[in-house]
Amino acid sequence: MKAARQLTIAMLVLAVIAALFVGYHLISDPTGSTLSIPVYFLNGTMFKDFTIPGWIILVSIGLLGIITIITVVKRVRHFHTIVVVQGAIICVLVIAQMIIIGEEYILQYLFLMLGMAIAIVGGLLSQIDKKKAQE
Repeated sequence: MKAARQLTIAMLVLAVIAALFVGYHLISDPTGSTLSIPVYFLNGTMFKDFTIPGWIILVSIGLLGIITIITVVKRVRHFHTIVVVQGAIICVLVIAQMIIIGEEYILQYLFLMLGMAIAIVGGLLSQIDKKKAQE
């Protein structure tokens, strides 16, 4: 259980750091140039610049990820469910990004795998908790 929790925290920290970095840069430079993200990615979307996508990333992965880490560290009741949801949020955002942009990049697949891994480990933590409760 301890190793699974530590792995979960490590993966969440990675996702949070990346989200805070990217979110901050997209908000502070809505053109995306500081991250070398071309503005044409937004063609055909409802976004005129990267401000709103930056906030979405900052809040949904960065802020909620920090809250998820806290629930894991404090072992809040049903924290594993929160972990699964956070992993699912990452996956949904990456898939939405792939669909909206219409192009795929290796980094998207890496974060998709990270989101899936977080969700899977959250499910495993749930199973471990259930086994302990039965003992």
